Amino acid sequence: MLPEELQDMVHDTSKERMKSQSEIRARYAKSLEQYRQLSKSENPPREQRMMLFYEVKLLGWILGKRDKDVAKELNQP
Repeated sequence: MLPEELQDMVHDTSKERMKSQSEIRARYAKSLEQYRQLSKSENPPREQRMMLFYEVKLLGWILGKRDKDVAKELNQP
């Protein structure tokens, strides 16, 4: 189950128009980079890191990526 904050965000964005594949890929890349930067910080805020993690996983799922591939991309330097 997704955290409540992310569920609210998903429901709020469902009112918007459908995103194109290129917009989803761009958001995926941006969220992935934000997650990596946050993970490298000395004391990353757990809630923010988890929200980014779930966002990357969700966007990866929308793009048809396997969980294993998304996890590999999250852990790359």
